[in-house]
Parts: sequence; structure tokens; C-alpha cells
Amino acid sequence: MLTQQAIDEFMVSRGGLRPKSQKEYRKHLALFERCFPDLPETPLPIQSWLNSLKRQRGKQDQELAPETIHGRFRTIRAFYRQIHRWHPEVTNPMPLVRAPSLHEKAMRTFTEQELYRIFTLPLPLRDRAMVTLFVDTGIRASECAGLTWENVWPGYIIVNGKTGERLVPVHETTSYLLQALRAESNDSGQQHVFLGKRGPLTYMGVYKTIRNICRQANLDGKRCSPHSFRHTFGTEYASSDSCNDKVLQDIMGHKDFKTTLRYIHNNRKRLIENHRLCTPLRLLSSVAQGNLFSKDVVREAEAILEAKVKSQG
Repeated sequence: MLTQQAIDEFMVSRGGLRPKSQKEYRKHLALFERCFPDLPETPLPIQSWLNSLKRQRGKQDQELAPETIHGRFRTIRAFYRQIHRWHPEVTNPMPLVRAPSLHEKAMRTFTEQELYRIFTLPLPLRDRAMVTLFVDTGIRASECAGLTWENVWPGYIIVNGKTGERLVPVHETTSYLLQALRAESNDSGQQHVFLGKRGPLTYMGVYKTIRNICRQANLDGKRCSPHSFRHTFGTEYASSDSCNDKVLQDIMGHKDFKTTLRYIHNNRKRLIENHRLCTPLRLLSSVAQGNLFSKDVVREAEAILEAKVKSQG
């Protein structure tokens, strides 16, 4: 079977997905078809292809990130499963292909100090409402771009995401800002909540807006994106003693509860608090009647840190 024919059929089966997801599938499969014009039906060539995935940067070959390689593996796996369903005579070799290694990563979140720097900026109403909505609800950038006024209600919003429509509660501050934004943009005749100069903001428009806000707060790097706010929301929500696991899953729109568990297990704040209660240093301090780490020791450490900061400044 020709790989291109199989790709065309596979994309028909994915016709109901978001344009962004379809684009990713096509991108991965185009790379696969470039190496295999005829669909391979044995695991060895596919395994070799996965093992050798690299990209050209200047004069050096640099390996792709493990997440990127694993994403391509998942695409090819879904691709073969679908083709085998529709063409049982076509062998599916993917069960014999070893998945690329993927190490767990700590979620990138904003610290309290970073959030303070963002929220003390003199932002226009649209940007303040957007960043408040992200922190308060953890919605995705695409869900933010697609939000319309008919789905904004006192105390909650209705977003259309990967798993369909869902109700997401909002804080009274968020609700107030959205109401103010609605009053300000009433004359535009637009149904979308967040507008740019040329109409409703797209996914990239939302992304660029958040990047610009972070730069104004002197924040840069991989953590400065709408998804960083989503991770921050999930992590902070899960760290609360009042967190209901099922409610968090519903708010974030996770189809698989395992995704929600990533925010609950090994939660940063829970880890720190648990460590504070359990570290053996508490035993030493107790035996020394609280004198093991005297104020003099603390002051000495503070003086060293202060001197280092001054030298770097």
C-alpha cells in the first residue's frame, strides 16, 4: 500500500479534530512518507527511523527533544491502528516497535513573585481580563480565543475544548473584569470576547499577547505561554486541602483522569509541606531545643547571600 494513500485515508478518519491537531498529524506523517513511500509492514524500518530522528541546525545534527520524538511515535501508532481497522490485510507492526524513552518533567509554573509582577503591570482592560481568566480557570489558549459573549455568565463560563463543551466556574474578580470588557466592547458588534485590531484573536494572537505581557514583567523563556498559566492553575488548585479531584478534572477538561493526577501527585507545594513535616532535621532541632539553627547562623547565611547579590549588581 502506498503511504500517501494510507495518510489520505487516515486524515479522513480524523476529520472531526481541531485544525491544529490535524496540522500536527499531517506534519508528522509527511516526514514519515518522505522516508517510506511504500507503507512498511515490519517493525525494523520504523524502529530505525525513530532511533535516528534528528534535525539540522547549522552544521551540527542535534537530536530532537524526547517529547517531540514520542509525539511522532504516537502519531504513527494511531496511523497504523486506523489503517489496520479499515484494511485488515495490512499488517500493523507498531505493537513490536519500542516506544521512545520519555522522562517525566516537572511542570513549569509561575511563582507567586512572578504572578505579582504580572498583575502589577499597567495592562489594558483586555489583557488584564485575559491573564486573570487564565490564572483563575486554566483554560487552553484555543478555548480562550474561541470564547464568545453568549457563553459568559455570572459566576461561570462555557468553553468548547478537546472534550466538548464544559462549564468552568470563575472568581468574582474575573467575572467583574469580563463584564467591564463587555461594556467597553459593546459597540464592536463582535461576539468573541477577546478582540485584536483585525477582529477576534486567534490562538497565535492569544499566545503573542501572553508573551508580550510576560516580557513587560521581565519574564522570558519557556514558561511564558498560556499553557504555563494552565499548569500554574492546576498545580495551585491541586495543592489546596479543599481540592476535589473530580472537580479539577472537569474544570481542566481532561478526558483521562491520569492527566489530572499529574497535578495532584508530586505537587510542588504538597511536597514542600510534607518535607517540612517529615525531614530528619526536625529531630535534630527538637533535641537541641530549637538552638541548632540559631539566629546567628541564619543572619550569617543572609549576610553571605546579600553580599553575593551586591557583587553581581
